[in-house]
Amino acid sequence: MRNPGVPTIQWGLPPSRSTPILICIGPSPGYTEHLHNEPYTGKAGQLLRTIYLANLANLCTIYLTYMVRCGPEPDAKARDFKSCFSFHIADLSNIVATSEQQIYVLLLGSPPVVQFHRLHLGLRLSAKEAFSINGRERTILNRTMSVFSTIHPAAVLRNNSLIYTIEDHIDLLTASILGAAPTPTEPDIRAARSPHN
Repeated sequence: MRNPGVPTIQWGLPPSRSTPILICIGPSPGYTEHLHNEPYTGKAGQLLRTIYLANLANLCTIYLTYMVRCGPEPDAKARDFKSCFSFHIADLSNIVATSEQQIYVLLLGSPPVVQFHRLHLGLRLSAKEAFSINGRERTILNRTMSVFSTIHPAAVLRNNSLIYTIEDHIDLLTASILGAAPTPTEPDIRAARSPHN
């Protein structure tokens, strides 16, 4: 893609009419990514590619990108997400325009989770609230996309126990892509029986 900063790249299976699309969106590139001019090439990126996306690379055409393409490193602020939003939209538009397949979005870390929902949908959700509605279908750029959120791989490098939470998120995403995700149902609520009956 031709926007400034570290470019969006395609990874995984090549695009085809039968291959679903997964767009992985992180906050901003780090030093290694700027050095190589490629997303997710540092330690966190290797974890993303080898753990998070290991099985999904055989199921999807994957696009790796950021919401804030030029940095700053290490932490993008809300104003950075807003000022870079037009470049983010341009890349998403290019992906959407060239595909007819089902599209899935995986948001990596709290800042892109919060800012994606705010800027695309006008929703003010916390990361915790977004995690609780993983897989919800949203209309973005006139296309229906299933939006998932998870913990950024850099957080896992600091706290290995988070890998179990990520496994749950990735399992749900994988099941959704395979058409095997659980379907929510209405609760069957019955009046409590008296202990004397």
